[in-house]
Amino acid sequence: MPNDLKILKYYLWDQLFLKHQIKQMVSLPEHQHASNAITVFMNKQNEIKLDELSHTTFTIFDLETTGFFPHMGDEIISIGAIKVRNNQILFDESFYTIIKPLNKIPKQIVELTGLSPNLLNHADSFPIGVKKFIDYCQNSVLVAHPATFDIDFLSTSMKQWQLPNFQPVYIDSHQLANLVFPDERNYLDELVDRLEINERDRHHALNDAIMTAEIFVKLLHFFPKDWLQTSNMLKNI
Repeated sequence: MPNDLKILKYYLWDQLFLKHQIKQMVSLPEHQHASNAITVFMNKQNEIKLDELSHTTFTIFDLETTGFFPHMGDEIISIGAIKVRNNQILFDESFYTIIKPLNKIPKQIVELTGLSPNLLNHADSFPIGVKKFIDYCQNSVLVAHPATFDIDFLSTSMKQWQLPNFQPVYIDSHQLANLVFPDERNYLDELVDRLEINERDRHHALNDAIMTAEIFVKLLHFFPKDWLQTSNMLKNI
């Protein structure tokens, strides 16, 4: 759908529809459980210190969404994540959840992600899916590629769902790659090829998270062990 038509549709219909749907769910226990999980997570995030990074667990995650603009009604439909500790990927501790969108999923997104309307209709609600993810992420620093998209989308979606302010400590692995390869394109596909990462089916949240984790571990080898403690790569939104 052209952007101007999407904007018009959002203001004439989607905005009111989404607000009404969310309002119906805010009073449910699952919403309060998600709110509590985010509060606990943020309290622990505030305790993270730079000199502890060498002992930090990283949660590398990826979102699949119905579009690029959460402010215009686009929604999260899946989250995949995996942990890295001591430069080792914890393959046996992976995370994946599918989230039911409130609005109809565009046909091109179905084709891109393989997430059919029938599958999504039986998925978790946003509060349930987000709580599972936040529980998985406890006591870790988030990593995404690029984090400017995934962190902002997640934070904006939580705000729209009237959940607590989400300002996690995170690292943008795309920016990390730009430091290592300053004159190259450093999107996921290019890095998978350049760093000889085992390619998995793209636009599946867990597959993309695993490939990002493999890239992240290789990128860290370009820096001294204490580099992140003194750099500006550790951020809050």
